[in-house]
Amino acid sequence: MATHRFVRLHGLLGAVLFTCSALPAIAVPDLSGYWMISYNRQPPAREATAEEQALLDLLPPTAVLLEDSGLFEFPPGVYGGLAVHAAIAEAARDYDPEVQRSVSTTCVPPAIDYGMQGPFPLEIFQGQDMVVIKMEYFDQVRIVFMNSEHPADWPHSTTGHSIGHWEGDDLVVDTTFLKSSTLFNNGVEHSEDFHLVERFRLSKNGNTLFITQLFDDPAIFDGMGARLIPLNREEGHVYPYECDPTYGIAVENRQRRE
Repeated sequence: MATHRFVRLHGLLGAVLFTCSALPAIAVPDLSGYWMISYNRQPPAREATAEEQALLDLLPPTAVLLEDSGLFEFPPGVYGGLAVHAAIAEAARDYDPEVQRSVSTTCVPPAIDYGMQGPFPLEIFQGQDMVVIKMEYFDQVRIVFMNSEHPADWPHSTTGHSIGHWEGDDLVVDTTFLKSSTLFNNGVEHSEDFHLVERFRLSKNGNTLFITQLFDDPAIFDGMGARLIPLNREEGHVYPYECDPTYGIAVENRQRRE
């Protein structure tokens, strides 16, 4: 009798699970596709479009909006108005960007807070339980676990641990457990307590993906920093990055020969 009750209950549970899985998902924008940042985002900063401004208005009014998305990077000693602690700024004052071209460092990937705003394409594969963001930059792959929570413990890495949820038509992604990595590519690194919140919003015509970054790291700077990252929908696929640590040496040798 007990066995029969188990079979009947198991069958009922299976029917319930099948019914739930067959229910239509909540209608949300489809962010899937190939996206590329506009190469013309260099100073002087242009005025935000109406759609961009609507997204920027959701940022805290005290957040410092950094204008370094795309090809432009802050030179050593410049932090876009972010209140970097004096000791951190002093340590980075004599940073030499050429150190990045050494064999030991040129293929060391930065964390995704920096990589997402760089001039490299990415692909988004959107599912109901997770969203996968495949970045060309250093072949990094982000997995956004939907409607989940951060674990109590997770290994720090350049991609960290990301959880997401929908707020209306916006995908909101919260990322922690990022390893210490460059913040501006000019000598300042954030700590492992860096906290990043991104908001993804599709334009009305579906051809642009707007992303805002909001982040804080009390060990490195006061307040909060923010970025706006507009991406254009294009045809294409992410190619392998295939970093070559000898590239810098090859360039130097070629320059000597010339």
